[in-house]
Amino acid sequence: MASVEGLAGIVFAGLSALVIEAVEDAGEVIRVRAATRACLVACPSCGEGSTRVHAREERTAADVPVDGRRVQVQIRVRRLRCTVASCARSTFREQVPGVLERYQRRTIRLMRQVGAVVKELAGRAATRALAAGGVQASRDTALRTLGRLPVPEMVVPRVLGIDDFALRRGRVYATVLIDAETGRRVDVLEGRGAEVVEAWLREHPGVEIVCRDGSTTYAGAVRAVLPAAVQVADRWHL
Repeated sequence: MASVEGLAGIVFAGLSALVIEAVEDAGEVIRVRAATRACLVACPSCGEGSTRVHAREERTAADVPVDGRRVQVQIRVRRLRCTVASCARSTFREQVPGVLERYQRRTIRLMRQVGAVVKELAGRAATRALAAGGVQASRDTALRTLGRLPVPEMVVPRVLGIDDFALRRGRVYATVLIDAETGRRVDVLEGRGAEVVEAWLREHPGVEIVCRDGSTTYAGAVRAVLPAAVQVADRWHL
């Protein structure tokens, strides 16, 4: 087990924006007491800087595990008084940029780790993987985190794979588009058929090769929009 001094060094490496006052080894949990630095903070309403302390408040947040144990950070932040008499906001609480976002109960670096796991595993599997690493997160938290992740910018592939699948067999269908060279999902379209595929191809030019099943529906859609594109049958349908 790491010493308290060693734990403090590990924790401080990611909380350099704060003043670390104490690190307590409480067995399964490492508690860190910290405070914000006494620097000028801009009022969120008028933008005027202030260091006049109105009160001090405490925020508690989970941080990345250390030595296989959970880390809890207790941060004393200042509630500052705006120095502009005409400002509608008389007091405001300072934030901790780079460490903790507004209203969050997890540090930014812990949220990055949670986001990376839920991006790969989604709900229940993500919570099990996170728990193995010392991070407590419910399935709902995992799904909310997944929903907040930015959607990557769409890149039209050179080789496009097209196929449809059933959401409710015999009733509701969708069309999935895949980058056939990398296996990366490009888009999922509501419905299926020539009109759905044609509309997408017209809005996203650049496809050179289309990999599809043996259906003449997709073949006709590709010919209508991309007459010069090469069409091939994918291995799965063969």
